[in-house]
Amino acid sequence: MSYSQMNIVICDDEIQIASLLQKKLQEYAMRHSLTFSITLYSEGRKLINSFAHAGLKADLIFLDIKMKDMDGISVAEELRKMNVESEIIFLSGYKEYVFDSFRVRTFRYLLKPLKEQELWEAMDALLRNYNEEDRLEYDFMDEHYSIRYKDIVYIEGMRGKIWIHCGKDVYRWRGALSNLHDVMKDKGFFLIHRSYLINMSKIVRYNSNEIIMEGEEAVPLSKYKRDEFKKEYIRLWRDSI
Repeated sequence: MSYSQMNIVICDDEIQIASLLQKKLQEYAMRHSLTFSITLYSEGRKLINSFAHAGLKADLIFLDIKMKDMDGISVAEELRKMNVESEIIFLSGYKEYVFDSFRVRTFRYLLKPLKEQELWEAMDALLRNYNEEDRLEYDFMDEHYSIRYKDIVYIEGMRGKIWIHCGKDVYRWRGALSNLHDVMKDKGFFLIHRSYLINMSKIVRYNSNEIIMEGEEAVPLSKYKRDEFKKEYIRLWRDSI
């Protein structure tokens, strides 16, 4: 997500409410010199299928709690299982679901009828958080890239070429992986092989020869790094408790 451009999805089976929210968001974008691309969905299952099969990407999802085909909490749970990292703002006429929303890392829970000031405050907070997030910044092929460290699963480097793997997205760069390691070793990344730098928070499981990352991607574990990796993994695990 860039500060000036956002892909936003609104999923609500009340078309009038979804259209009004779309209008309010475009007003906000114009006032802040932003560009919002907004897509509307009226069914949770169609939204899930678009992420799963149509390559849908969204920085922000507005998700109704009570929908006819599938409730918003269940939709969000399915999206998180698919490693969809979009920010989620729930919309509901009911207060009692607010604690359930915590399970899916919701950003905000807004009550219907939607108050304009609460919507503005939520958007301000979202953009403020984005600006404060730690990220990898670089230029390549006349384009500038700004990638959140938390979105990177692993980085592959070979003969001066770099591939930054962020789930389904892969970004290219030129440089030495060892230089990237110097920058990222204090940000939760570990050099498990001379050609692979991994985000320790994205590990699913590992054995003596390889590490399975989010998305079930396997990366090799060097026998020379095995003991050091295990110590670091255990340290991070203990720190998270």
